[in-house]
Amino acid sequence: MHIPLPILAATDFSYAADQAVQRAAMLAQRLGAELTLLHVVSPLALYPGMESGPGTDVWAAACERASAGQLDALAEVLRSRYGIAVQTAQRIGRAYRQIADHAAAMGAGLVVLGARGENSLARLLLGSTTWRVLRVRKDPVLVVRNAPIEVYRRPLAAVDFSPDSHAALAWAAHLSADGSAEALHVLPNEDERHLRGVGLSAEAVRQRRVDMRAIAKNLMANLLADMPAQAAGHIEIGPAAKIILERAAERRADSLFWAGKVPAGWRSGCWAA
Repeated sequence: MHIPLPILAATDFSYAADQAVQRAAMLAQRLGAELTLLHVVSPLALYPGMESGPGTDVWAAACERASAGQLDALAEVLRSRYGIAVQTAQRIGRAYRQIADHAAAMGAGLVVLGARGENSLARLLLGSTTWRVLRVRKDPVLVVRNAPIEVYRRPLAAVDFSPDSHAALAWAAHLSADGSAEALHVLPNEDERHLRGVGLSAEAVRQRRVDMRAIAKNLMANLLADMPAQAAGHIEIGPAAKIILERAAERRADSLFWAGKVPAGWRSGCWAA
C-alpha cells in the first residue's frame, strides 16, 4: 500500500490550529514523512470595506515578517520534540485557496487542518477556511478536532470508489494503530415513484437495487484488496451525510477520512477527530 508524502499542516497560530499541527507532527514522526507548516497572510483588500493602497503592501509585509518568526520557532519546537524534518512556507491571499494550491504544488499526500468548536463541524465552519478547503481540495484532508493523545484506533473512511477515496482509505488504514479502518460506501436511495414514472416496473426497480448493491460489493472488494487484512467494508443505502454520521457514532469512530466531493447534505453536521 503506497502512502503519498509529505504532509502539509496549515496554521494561523490559534489553539485549534496548534492541535492540528501537533497531530500532523505525530503522523510525520510515525510515517517518517516530512512536514511543511504553511501560514497564509490575508491582504487587507480581501476584507469587506477595505481598499488596497500603498499601506496595504506595507501591512502585508509586516505580517509576513512577524509570522515568519512564529513559523520558524514552531518548526524548531517540532523538530526537537518529534525528531522530524520540518519546512515552513508562507503565502498571501485567500487562505483556503492558498492552502489548496500550495498542497497541490508541493505534492502533499495529506493536508491537516484544525476545527473550531465541539459540535457540528460544517455548521460551525461553513464559510470558514477549513470548510472551504474541504470543498476545493480533491485529495485527502484530515480535520483535527481534539488534542492528539494517541494514534487513531477506529478510523472511518467514506468512499465513492474513486482514486481519491482510495487514497483516503489508505491513509485511514495506515494511520490506525493496527490497520483496522472501515470503508463506508453509501448508495443513493432512489425515489421509487420517479423510477416507476419513467417506465420501470416494480420488479425492475427491485432488480436495479440488487444490481447496484452487487456492483458496490465488487468495487468494495477491489478497494480492500491492497489494504491491511484488518480493513473492512460496509455498504448502506440512504442520504450520505446522515448515514456517515450514524455509522461513525455506531462504531465510535475516532477519525473520519474522505476525499473528493463532500457529500450532499453535509451541512446538517459532520465531525472529524
